[in-house]
Amino acid sequence: MDTGILRIIDANFNRAREGLRVVEELVRFEMNSKEMSERLKGIRHSIASLIDESFGSSLLISARDSRNDVGLAIHIDTEDHRTGKSGIIKANIKRAQEAIRVLEEFVKLYSPGTSQRIKALRYQVYSLEQEVLQSVGVGKKIHGLYLILDYGLFGERIWDRDCIKEIITAGVDVVQLRVKNMPDSKLILLGNMLRKITEEAAVLLIINDRVDIALAVKADGVHLGQDDIPIDVARKLIGDKIIGISTHSLTQAQQAEKNGADYIGIGPVYSTTTKQDVGKPIGCEIVHEICKTVSLPVVAIGGINQDNLTEVIKTGAGGIAVANTVLETDDPVATTKKIAGAVKKLTQETQ
Repeated sequence: MDTGILRIIDANFNRAREGLRVVEELVRFEMNSKEMSERLKGIRHSIASLIDESFGSSLLISARDSRNDVGLAIHIDTEDHRTGKSGIIKANIKRAQEAIRVLEEFVKLYSPGTSQRIKALRYQVYSLEQEVLQSVGVGKKIHGLYLILDYGLFGERIWDRDCIKEIITAGVDVVQLRVKNMPDSKLILLGNMLRKITEEAAVLLIINDRVDIALAVKADGVHLGQDDIPIDVARKLIGDKIIGISTHSLTQAQQAEKNGADYIGIGPVYSTTTKQDVGKPIGCEIVHEICKTVSLPVVAIGGINQDNLTEVIKTGAGGIAVANTVLETDDPVATTKKIAGAVKKLTQETQ
């Protein structure tokens, strides 16, 4: 057998097992997921068995020449940095996928049947990647009724703790605090008040735009616009906290997923007066296409009310964002309760 080919197989065999093992350790000890841990271990052992059956460990080890491997001197700066648990998982599972793909190609030279079995394992890793990332990243928790608590809409009533608590406990799953013009000291006070309310209600708290405020009040994450701080920069600052990003097209949604967002907001679905700079309505068809294309949780936003709720939920969007539909009504608590109940009922019916 060609020594160079054997070295390629040996290097990628080790790389695949190492990458899978790192992810397996996080899944086992950090996430306490026996099921996913067993699946990762099973894939790792299956790869080992297939390579051992085709080549034998002694043959691969005898071909190994680490001291003369020119690749050892190649270094990329990004290899020295990881942005939290999700960063570790992404780096190592991609490493494993690439290595398995290389094995698949070069094993074809000697055992096409084994190559096909390795290919099947590669697709199992793709599926597991999505499951693991959704489990470790809090993005999977972005679902249901997503209330945008906008100071511009609600005004000074936003400081009414009892009122805000009643609204949130009426069925809200996620609260995003959106404040554009307020001194940071006051914004932190407001954020801390909301943090306490949301923690007591087991509701997620997201801060619009401001990574620094999100960190200061210990929010669950931050929501960014297209022109805000880039996702990779935000990730370095915020670690494993949630990062959501506003998108207005399929292309932007795909880019957000590629850049490492935990969820995307897509809209405006319909005409809205809440924000003036979001462009024309994209409609439910685009939302549906995005839900089918990206693996991230999708929050539909813009002009959603009780009259069009059914149509929006049928798109597959897991989160339904509302702002003025609740905040500008005479009875925001009753309205929240009604919409939350409808979201839950319609979501169950469409699943």
